[in-house]
This record gives sequence, C-alpha cells and structure tokens, in this order.
Amino acid sequence: MSVLLSSLDPRVALFIHLAITGVVVAIILVLAGWMREPSRDGFGVYESGAAPGAPMRGMVAAPYFMIAVFFMIFDVEVAVLFAWAVAAPAVGMTGLIGATVFITVLLAALAYLWMDGALETGPKPRSDTR
Repeated sequence: MSVLLSSLDPRVALFIHLAITGVVVAIILVLAGWMREPSRDGFGVYESGAAPGAPMRGMVAAPYFMIAVFFMIFDVEVAVLFAWAVAAPAVGMTGLIGATVFITVLLAALAYLWMDGALETGPKPRSDTR
C-alpha cells in the first residue's frame, strides 16, 4: 500500500484530499440541516441552545471585551513559545534564557492584570453599607 501511495502523482493526491474534504463538508451540512429545529422565522436553536430572539440593543459590559483581548494576547504568546520549543535544541542555553525572560514578563503582566482586577467580570460589590 505504501508503494502505491509513494508513487502517486501529487495532483492526484490533492484531488483525493479535496474530494474527501468536499464529501465530509457536504455530510456535515446535510446533518446540520436535518437536525436543525425549525422555528417560525426559519432559524433554529444554535450554539448556546438559547432560542434566537430580538437582537440586543443595550450596552455590553467592557470586561467581556477585555477578557477577549487578554485571551488573544496570551494565546499569541503561546504560539511564540511553541516556535521556541521546536527550535529549542538549536538555540541552546541562550534560547532557554530568552524564553525564561519572556515567560517571566508574561507572568508579571498576568499578575498585574489579576491584581488590578481586570480579569473580574462579575458585578462590583457595593461600597455603601446603610
């Protein structure tokens, strides 16, 4: 079997990959359409399980967006650390020291955000005690 695969033209392999991908996507779309709960406006329950309603017209809390931004920042840093991990044998001790400094700065930033309360999304405690 591996002899057959190794002698396969790359264009044929690409076509097989695209065909399998197309079949999988078509199956997923058919199943999603079949499993969709019909409603009066044509849209069913999705994602969170809550029935779709009127769009929100109020203000959205800023901490929600701050958490999203912090997640993206720290997520990108993980990608940088993954690249370092792949190159770790080649960069040696210098790379290890650089990664340690990098991680220390990240931890300091996370500690600052935590102590500043930027990661709190719940309601603020009331300060007045009548």
